[in-house]
Parts: sequence; structure tokens; C-alpha cells
Amino acid sequence: MKFIWHKKDNFLSLNPITQVYGVCFDKSGNVLIMRTPGKSWNIPGGSPELGETPETTLKREIEEEVDISISQNIMIGYFEVVSDKPTIYQLRYAAIIDRIKPQTIDPATNVINERKLIKPNEFFDYIEYEEYRPMLEEAVKWYEKNKNII
Repeated sequence: MKFIWHKKDNFLSLNPITQVYGVCFDKSGNVLIMRTPGKSWNIPGGSPELGETPETTLKREIEEEVDISISQNIMIGYFEVVSDKPTIYQLRYAAIIDRIKPQTIDPATNVINERKLIKPNEFFDYIEYEEYRPMLEEAVKWYEKNKNII
């Protein structure tokens, strides 16, 4: 399986979109990561439900997985996933954390996921996907450009 990063700000020509994930920043520039017990660290997100927009998917998944609401978000690109199966697309967004709430059970897994805020330079100490490097760079650029108006 090969993940090919594309810097792009719209998804209109992509089909099928199978995942929507977000690089979420708090107001200090820390990045949100999460993990389900027994699994690896990742950024929050998941699969769209029927009739759902990518932005709605992003907000719902972050709320369900880690009980965090986001205010601003922007598509920063996508991964084209190429394998022996038909090509699929995974959207990536950058977002600002609006509110961190007490954690509840994730309805998809029936457990409380672990969440953590880390410095961007610590990202690959936790996340094992080297393919995420250009995605993280794009998200950090967006945050740095917009942090004064947040």
C-alpha cells in the first residue's frame, strides 16, 4: 500500500473519500493526538457517514473520539491510497481546538480513548507514519500563519 500526499484545499474531484482526519492545535500551538487502548497513537478522525460533509465528519469524529470541539478548520490536503484495490482518498484538515471537555466513552469502540497535547516537534516520537511528514508541515504552516487571528 502506498500513501501519496497531495497539497490541495478542496475535495470535489475525489471519490471515494474513506477517511477525514484533523491536525488539531490548541491556542499554544500544541497538537492533539489520541489512541484507543492497545493501539498506536494517531490524529483524530474517521469515516464519513452517509450524506455527511467532510467538515461534519471531522467535527463529529473528534467529538466522539476525544470529546473535543473545534472551531476553525481548513482542508490542507489529502492522501491518495494506492494498492491492489481501487484507489481511495483520505482528507486531512488543520483545525483549532475550541473546547476540551471531560472524556466519555467513544461510541465506536466502547472505551475511553487516551488524548494528549504535544509540541509539533514531538509528533514523530508518538506517530509512526513517516508519510505524515508533509501533512504535519502543511498544518504547522497554516497554524503559524493564522495564530494571531485565532
